[in-house]
Amino acid sequence: MKIYAVLLAAGTGSRTGFALPKQLIKIKDKEIVLHSLDIFLNSKINFDAIIITVPPPQIYDFNWNAFFGKNLSEEKSKKLKILTGGKSRQESVYNAIKYIENTYIKADASGGNFENATGNYFENAAENAAVFIHDSARPFVTDKELKILLDKTEEYGAAFLCSGVTETIKEISGGKNKIAETATNKADAVNLKTLLRDSLISAKTPQTFKFDIIKKAVYKAEEENFISTDDVSLVENLGLPVFPIQSTDLNIKITSALDVEIAEMFFKKFHEKS
Repeated sequence: MKIYAVLLAAGTGSRTGFALPKQLIKIKDKEIVLHSLDIFLNSKINFDAIIITVPPPQIYDFNWNAFFGKNLSEEKSKKLKILTGGKSRQESVYNAIKYIENTYIKADASGGNFENATGNYFENAAENAAVFIHDSARPFVTDKELKILLDKTEEYGAAFLCSGVTETIKEISGGKNKIAETATNKADAVNLKTLLRDSLISAKTPQTFKFDIIKKAVYKAEEENFISTDDVSLVENLGLPVFPIQSTDLNIKITSALDVEIAEMFFKKFHEKS
């Protein structure tokens, strides 16, 4: 089976409050994106290629080729493919899936002769490939988790890391300004519905798929203008099941400046476990 990773790093991370994208913020003197990239480069799984989506130059002008060339060995750089992402996470995933299809799947199906990349040849190549999709802002995923994800993807077609919900979750309906951020902010009264947390989980990444499944899901979402914040939702939109896998508590997503401080504290603990 051919195995590919998509590392999403095309956002600017404006919520962190830093002047540069959060993937370039350093934890322990190393950029977050490099910590996340190490997850796949140092894995016992032999990834055939790692596609990293970066911001379009008009959004953040940065020499990504020079950056990765400086920080990676020549051997590791061979697996890395830098791709311009989209305006949203979903657009970046679409670009990456299209790139994998045109660059790798068709080549596998045709033996290099793209005219032969049709019918059963293409279907077999797509069915015998897996894709890991991961947020670059999650630098604490273990190789053990990657192995479980791959095993369950081969068995079920799609899998993802998740965690249980420990807080009481309420669904808000009605109200123009739904939540008052401070005591002086105005907010309308709202109608609430308390959800049963025993039946709720929090989705994390990596999320993993057989290529033929995620390709259908991404293209169908594009055709229907179906918008979601993760990739499992796109497979749900196909009506297909997905296998959830309990993740570690260290698998946080760095979103705010406080998260950067938390990640600094988590760093030692993560490397003791992995």
